[in-house]
Amino acid sequence: MKPNRRTLLKGGAAGLLSALIAPPGLAQTASSVLGASKGRQFSQLMPNPLDPANLFAPDMFGGTTYTLKIREFSANLGLVNPATGAPLPTTLWGYGTANQAPTYPGRTFNVRQNKAITVRYQNELLNAAGPLPHRLPVDTTIDWANPGNLGGRAPVPLVAHRHGGDQGTLSDGLPDAWSTPDANRDGMPDYRGRIYSAAYTFDNSQEAGHLWYHDHALGVTRLNVYMGLAGNYFIRDSNEDVLVRYGHLPAYPYEVPVCIQDRSFTSTGALNYPATDPANPSAPTPTHLPEFFGDIIVANGVPWPRMDVEPRVYRLRLLNGSDSRVYTLSLAAEKFPNTPLTFWQIGTDLGLMNAPVALTALTLAPGERADVLVDFSRIAWWYHGKVIVRNSANTPFPNGAPPVAGLTDRVMAFSVTKPLGYYGFSFSALSALCLPGNLRPVLGPVPMPSAANAKVRKLMLFEGTDAYGRLQTMLGTVNPAPGNPAGPGFGTFLYTDPVTENIKVGSTEIWEIHNTTVDAHPIHLHLANFRVLDRQPFTGTLVPKPMGPGGIASGGYLTQVNVGGTRRPALANEQGRKDTVLAYPGEVTRIIATFNRPGEYVWHCHILSHEDHEMMRRFVVA
Repeated sequence: MKPNRRTLLKGGAAGLLSALIAPPGLAQTASSVLGASKGRQFSQLMPNPLDPANLFAPDMFGGTTYTLKIREFSANLGLVNPATGAPLPTTLWGYGTANQAPTYPGRTFNVRQNKAITVRYQNELLNAAGPLPHRLPVDTTIDWANPGNLGGRAPVPLVAHRHGGDQGTLSDGLPDAWSTPDANRDGMPDYRGRIYSAAYTFDNSQEAGHLWYHDHALGVTRLNVYMGLAGNYFIRDSNEDVLVRYGHLPAYPYEVPVCIQDRSFTSTGALNYPATDPANPSAPTPTHLPEFFGDIIVANGVPWPRMDVEPRVYRLRLLNGSDSRVYTLSLAAEKFPNTPLTFWQIGTDLGLMNAPVALTALTLAPGERADVLVDFSRIAWWYHGKVIVRNSANTPFPNGAPPVAGLTDRVMAFSVTKPLGYYGFSFSALSALCLPGNLRPVLGPVPMPSAANAKVRKLMLFEGTDAYGRLQTMLGTVNPAPGNPAGPGFGTFLYTDPVTENIKVGSTEIWEIHNTTVDAHPIHLHLANFRVLDRQPFTGTLVPKPMGPGGIASGGYLTQVNVGGTRRPALANEQGRKDTVLAYPGEVTRIIATFNRPGEYVWHCHILSHEDHEMMRRFVVA
C-alpha cells in the first residue's frame, strides 16, 4: 500500500519532484458544535497566563520546589449545545498542585535567571478503581512507551519536557523518562521508563526567554499534549528589567502570552482525535495518521477568543503549540481585512534579538515562539473596532490546502475598547515611536558561535513507509564522501537504532539538514540553543533502504547531493537564539550550535505526529 504522498528525489540532478497530492482532511468537529462555536467567535475573553492567579506557586511560600500533580478534570472551553445553549464540558488533563487546580493550558512558570528550582511531576491519572485509560485512541503498533508491556490504554505514561531548557539528561523530560501512576501506593510509579527521574533541577542560567513545557512520552506525545499537557515557562533577567524600567518594553498586564493550538470536538464536547484510515485497508485500528489538523483554533484554551486592550503597545509572547499546523499570522482591522498592520518582532525562541524587526506577517511552526510588539494606539486612532489575528498558512505547509475561510483562517481578535491606563511605567511606552533600537543594553549583541573549527554533520529528513504501508517520517545521515554513497552508518534510522550523532562536550557543530520531503519540518534540538545560518536548494538521488524486522519498512539513502543556487541567510526575524527551525522542502538548512553539557538527548521534528512515528533520534554528548 503506497502512502498518500512520497519523497522523490530522482536521477541525480533531476531535482525535487513536486509530488503533491490532495492534502489530508481536517479532523472534523461535530457540525452542530462547529456551527455554534463559529457563531460565538470573538465573544469569549482570553485569559492572560501571566495573571498572578495563573502562575504556579511553590510548595512553600518563598520556596523553590514545585510539586505538580497531573490530573484529569472537566472544563467548559466555551462550547455550547446548539439546541439549549447549555455549556458542553470537555474532559482534559492538566498540571495542578496541592493547592491549585489543574488548568488548560497549564499554569505559567515565571522565574528569575540563576535562581534554581526543583520540579517534581506526579502522574495522578487514576481513580479508586485504578489507573485511568487514555481518553484518545492509542496506536500500539508504533514504537511507544508501552508500560509493563501491557499493550493497552492503561496505565497512561507521562513525562514533562522543558522545551528550550539547558538542563541535564535526568531533568530534560526525555521520551524514555516516562512514568505511570502509583496505583499500588508504594511511593513510586508502578512503571517507569529507563531514564525516569523523580525530581528535575533547573538552574535557570539562561538569559531571559520564552521556554515552555509539554508532555513528551514516547509514541503518545501527540495524544498527551492534545489532552492539555502544555504551558509557558518564562525566565527573567536584568537586561529585560532595564528595558521595562525605562518604558521600552511593556510588562504585565500589557505582556500577554498566547498559546495557539487547533482542536476538534464531538457533539458532546469531548476532544476528537482521528485514528482510522479508510484509504489504507492494511492499517490497524486505531492507527497513527501522518498529521493532525483541527478545525477549531484555540488561543490559551479558548476557541477564537477576544481580548479587550487599551490603545497602547502590548507585548505578545506567541507560541505555536499545535500538533502539525503551521501558522502565518497577520493582523488587520476588521473593517479593512486586506490591509495588514505592521508589528515588530523583538525576540526568537530563546531571547531578545539585537533590534526590532518590522513585519506584516509571521510564520510560526509547531514548537516555535516569537516575541512581538503591537501598537494598538494606532488602531484606535485610525481604524477603531476589532483587530483580527489571521492565518494564511497552507496545510500541510507550505504546499497544501489553504485554511478554511471563517474557521482556520483566523485565530482571535483584539478589541481596542479599554480606556488608557497606567500600570507602573511611563507614557512613553504607549507608542511604537519609542521602540528601542538596542534590545540588549546589558547583555550585548546575540553571540554567534565560531565556525572556525566546527564539525559539519550532514543530516536528512525523509518520508518512507512502515510495515503497514503507512507514511513514516524519518531522520538520517548523509555520507560526506564524494558522491554521498549508500552504506552502513548512513541513510535513515529508527529511534531505537544505535546513536549516530556522538558529540564532544564543549564542541561546536554545524548541522546541514537536507529536507527530501514535500513538506516543511520544524526541527528541534534538546539541550542546545543554536543560530540559523542559511538555507540553500539542493538536488540528489534517493536510494531505497530496507528498514525494521525483515526489511518490511522502507527508508532511504540520500546520494549524489548537488547543492546549488543562492544561499539565503537566516531571515531578519530569525537572528536570535533558537531551538526550533523550519526546514523547507528541497533545501538544506544550516544551523550552528555549541553542546556544553554531557548526556543523552534527542533531536526531532516538532510536528508531534511525526516525532511519534520515528522522526526522532537520540544524540549523546560526552
